[in-house]
Formats: sequence, C-alpha cells, structure tokens
Amino acid sequence: MRIKKFTAVLLAMAFAIACISCSQDDKLDGNVDFGSHNTNYSILVRNNSGERLVAFKGDLNPKSLIGGVPAHAQNHGFPKNPALFDKTEGFPLILLTEAQYNENINNLNSQRNTPFSRVYVFYNAAGDNTAVYELSDRLGGSNQLKIINSSTSINVELRLGGVAGETIGYAPAGILETTLRLHDGDFYIFPVFKRYNQFRDLVETVYPKGTGSGGAWFQHHTFGEGVDSLTMNLKDLLSGISFTSGAVWVVVNNQTSSGSVRFMEGPQVRKTATGLEGIVSTRTFQIDMPRLGNGSYSDTLQVSNWRFGRVSEEKALQTSETDSTPVGTMTINRDTMYTVTVTGDANAGTIKAWISNTEAIPQGELAGSW
Repeated sequence: MRIKKFTAVLLAMAFAIACISCSQDDKLDGNVDFGSHNTNYSILVRNNSGERLVAFKGDLNPKSLIGGVPAHAQNHGFPKNPALFDKTEGFPLILLTEAQYNENINNLNSQRNTPFSRVYVFYNAAGDNTAVYELSDRLGGSNQLKIINSSTSINVELRLGGVAGETIGYAPAGILETTLRLHDGDFYIFPVFKRYNQFRDLVETVYPKGTGSGGAWFQHHTFGEGVDSLTMNLKDLLSGISFTSGAVWVVVNNQTSSGSVRFMEGPQVRKTATGLEGIVSTRTFQIDMPRLGNGSYSDTLQVSNWRFGRVSEEKALQTSETDSTPVGTMTINRDTMYTVTVTGDANAGTIKAWISNTEAIPQGELAGSW
C-alpha cells in the first residue's frame, strides 16, 4: 500500500513539473518571451497577421529585444523591461517574423530595410498605456512595396483606407529605404507623420492634404496579375504638399500667483500626452477633431464649459480680459492654436481666464524638412 501511495505521489509530481514545463515552453521560445503580460506590460498590440512576430524597440539589436507576439493575438501585452522602458518617449516598434529572427539571429541588422513591419508607438512612463496598436493582416505576402524616405526629420507611417486606418508600415527618418511584403489586392495608402513633440508634450499626427479634393492625400496601388513590385518616393510625392494636424492646440498660459491650474471641459480634466494635468506655467493640450468618412477630419468642433483654475475652484472661460461674461458653447477650428491666459489669485477669488490669442498652427510645427 505504501509503495502504491509513494508511486502516486511521484506521478503527481512528475505531472505538475511537466505542466510547468509546458506553460514555460509556450511562453519562452529561446530568449523571446511570447507570453502576454496583462498587468505589468509596456505596449499593447493586436496581431491580425498569421505570423508569429518578434518585436524590437527602435533598433534591431539583441539589447533592444522586447518580446514576441503569437499570430492573431488580441490585446497582447509585451513585457516591460526596465532597461528599455525607463522614460516617456515615442519610438518605432520593429517587427520581424519568427523565421526572420531565427535565420538572422547573429546579424539582425541585415533585416534593417526589410522588416515585417514598423509601427510608431508611444510609451508613457508615468501614465496610461492602454492604446492598442494593430498589425495588419495584409502584411506577409510575396509582393514588395519599397518606401523611399530621404528626410532627416520626417517619420512617415503608412495607413490603409484613411489617416485613421490600420498601419502597414513605418518609414523612419534616417533610413533611406524600407521594403514591405504585401498580399495581392488593392491598397489605398495614406501617409501620416507621427512624432512625440517633447517641447509641447504632444503626440502629433499630421497628414498631407490633397490640393484638389480637400481631403487627405493618398495613392491607390494594386498588386497581383503580374504586378509584384512598386515604389513610393515620399520626397518626390510630398515635398510640395501642405499639411494638416486634424486637431486643435490649446496653449494654457498660467500667470496666477497661487500655483498650478487645471484645464477642464465639463467633467473632464484635460491632460497632456504624459498624463500631466497641473499647469505650472505653460502647457499645450491637443483636441482631436471628429473623423470623417473621406479619410480626413472635420474642420470644426463645438466645445462647451471650458474652465480653468485651482482644483475644485475652476472658473468658466470668459469672453475677454475685460468682459466677464462666461463663454458657454463655442466653435473651434482645425489646425488652430488657441492661447488661454489665466491670471489672478485663487486665495483672493480673483481667477479669470480668456482666449488671448488665436492663430494657425505654423506649418513648421506640423512638418519637417526633406
């Protein structure tokens, strides 16, 4: 009887060890972590492709390896390595297929111009990282789309079907050529410029405007029936085009003598890209315009109940510096920068806020140089 009991215990222990081993094998393939981190994660992705992918932060270097994502994984959380994710910043997420990674593990940089895809992502070290970045199921085919980006300052993201569509690739400044492999079919490609403006604490999304259509600039490309290679030279296509942000900037200039103030719209506290709400001196806030069906954004937006001031003591935006009539509802215009000046002393009950300047967002703020 004792022998039988001892044998049963050994079998149970062996089964438990086998289960642990299986779960670890599912998670760790070599030195790549393919497990989804649901709490302590860095970046969330949705892999719509049929490929197992390996992700890197900014550069194809073993020290930049973030982790892996299984095919068709939804809301997959990459691990948060403190050595990689120690500050707030935007960066290109570089993705190789597992086969690319394994075949070139000793020379990862050989895939620099031919990754499976790149996606611009933003990591907030102090706040919200719930944005989910999608990886298109149109990637991974036998056709080649070559993107030439000779700019030293403009990072270009390529989206499908509109400026808010899913991303198929990212061509960073400083990397002349990027080749994407795509399946057969029609591709309506919208270039979008993405960057983190550290000075203003904004994640900017800027896109070129069609000169005749009034909507977003795009090109229609078709692969199949003998067409298996195409090239887009972004400088040739876009160097003479004007840009739009699809957003409004509100610059709050705090000149009060009682400390930080907040910007509220109704019950909502406006925050910067890094999650800050207190305005010590000057901060810029971005308000995104509603998306339209033609791949662009609305020209105008109605806003109401803007308030500024110390926590729980915010005062309504007034008509002007000398007219204290509250501004209830107003219309704001795309690509416009509104400066709100806040003065007074909360302790003395003299806080007031008004729009002191309105101007177009300078093109130099929106674009870069080719």
